[in-house]
Amino acid sequence: MPAKSGRPRKPTALKVLHGDFDKDPQRRPKAEPKVDTGRPKTPAHLDRLSKNEWKRICSELEQLKVLTPVERGALEQYCVAYSEWRQAVDTVRKEGRYYQTEKGVTEHPAAKAMRALSTICHRYLCEFGLTPSSRSRLHVTEETENDSLEAKFLG
Repeated sequence: MPAKSGRPRKPTALKVLHGDFDKDPQRRPKAEPKVDTGRPKTPAHLDRLSKNEWKRICSELEQLKVLTPVERGALEQYCVAYSEWRQAVDTVRKEGRYYQTEKGVTEHPAAKAMRALSTICHRYLCEFGLTPSSRSRLHVTEETENDSLEAKFLG
């Protein structure tokens, strides 16, 4: 089946935080799999910068109650891209954005990588609801103990 073009689907957890189902709870998907929240295990192969970012972003996602072990792959890709972006930033700071070649002044490859990696990181942050615009759309409602017990027994 060909991929659909357009805006990617928003996860139900973010829809709940945005308050999408407040007016019409019947719109909530019935067949969507339920995944327990929790922090996924940190991949051992991540470098120091990636591991630090993993800890930071997992803490933020846990506060929003949208972190599940299923997000491990996307988190891993984001953290690796973040680490590479930080390394490119450091390179540009040390060596400069431009350098002289035989053909004239050229943009440093690290500056190009920095720009591309910044875009990748931003897309992941949007997916997780961690940019200012995506965060401004969050509508957090307090779940009472009675609500969670009712949901547990009534489905």
